[in-house]
Amino acid sequence: MNSNARFLSVKIQNRFEKKKEKLSIVRNKIFSQFKPDLISKSRSMILTSEIIRLKDRLDLFIEYITGKKLKYLDPSLHSILRIGYFEILYDQNIPNYAAVNSAVSLTKSILNRKASGFTNAALRNLIRTIERKTEWERQLRKDPRWYSLPNWLYEKWTDRFGKKEFDKLAKAFDRAPNTYIRVDISQKELIDIQKELAESDIKTDKFFNTFLKVKSGSGKILSTELFKTGQISIQDPAAGAVVDFLDPQPGDTVLDVCAAPGTKSLYIAEKVGDLGKVLATDFDNKRVNFGKNDLNRHNRSNIIWSLKDARKDEFPKSDKILIDAPCSGTGVLGRKPDIRWRRKLQDIKNLAKLQFQILEHMANYLHSGGILVYATCSLEPEENWNVIKDFLNLNADFQLIPGPSSLPKAWINEKGCFQTLPHVHGVDGMFSAKIKRL
Repeated sequence: MNSNARFLSVKIQNRFEKKKEKLSIVRNKIFSQFKPDLISKSRSMILTSEIIRLKDRLDLFIEYITGKKLKYLDPSLHSILRIGYFEILYDQNIPNYAAVNSAVSLTKSILNRKASGFTNAALRNLIRTIERKTEWERQLRKDPRWYSLPNWLYEKWTDRFGKKEFDKLAKAFDRAPNTYIRVDISQKELIDIQKELAESDIKTDKFFNTFLKVKSGSGKILSTELFKTGQISIQDPAAGAVVDFLDPQPGDTVLDVCAAPGTKSLYIAEKVGDLGKVLATDFDNKRVNFGKNDLNRHNRSNIIWSLKDARKDEFPKSDKILIDAPCSGTGVLGRKPDIRWRRKLQDIKNLAKLQFQILEHMANYLHSGGILVYATCSLEPEENWNVIKDFLNLNADFQLIPGPSSLPKAWINEKGCFQTLPHVHGVDGMFSAKIKRL
């Protein structure tokens, strides 16, 4: 029991609610403690991602069905109910009886028989309510908690996008995002990679340029020789398009700051080729080491990693600079569901100041005629256009320029910046602006 997926999911949820840690860190600590097998580990990762993504909505259901305020529930009981409600409401692969039986058994094991009776009643009442097919769910949709977002973000986005557009955006973040593969076409043709992936039961469709959209078998990607040898990487097309927006050419030397873990750095390295060079830096030593370790996978000798702070350290003068700025991550809430519960409104303001500092400092290292791309995975104007606007207002020797015509026109906004929205473009939310030193 102490290593199955549901038990692990309870422990992960409990720690996530108690500690201010990233979900990935919480999982690693729980896995290290209980040492589960691969299947249980994988299942618990899926469960906790989906439950934390939808936890406010699940809590809304629990309060409605049980009539109990959540603050009065034992934390483990609360976590077990979330698992049971998620499986009954959203997991098509788990029969209702199995969801009930496992939750009751888990409650007995972790808590006691009395608590298991409450679990049994709470889940069976949910099933009966669903079977009656009344309008109960439509009523709950009117509650802001349905969107499973913190209040500040709910208010910010409804005000900015309007209710109808917000609904579409929230719906996009309510489901797990698609998995995409970027192919190093300098080694093999896209069609050949597709055939090899199919042999490993990984089915794909061509998405855009060097990207494949995974239809099934995503859990097998990391174990393929194609991944282990760097011929493919997991990357969202919008993240890859940031590199396309910079448009590095064979033989270029590119300064890539705030670069770890290095997926964009690798894409740049593929584009500049053996005669080019990527000077990849980050201020976080663990993340830099991750980038260095990934060199063993793809065996690219034209990426040079170093530990540097983009706000204040010295850098070599360059013709092309990519700033993949630290940001709130509101454009990737679907991919990183825990971010929504860790961010606060003040974080947006603090990050905007940091981003401006980085841009202002790094602009000093751009040669005359050189190109700099500033990028975030945020949807917030404060972190995106406002940073660029403030910088250009204070630096007359820089100007905004358009990106390459190879990018989809729908991904370029009215200002000529690259911008994607998950509910509009079907990819992660990204922003990039391209500026040139005169």
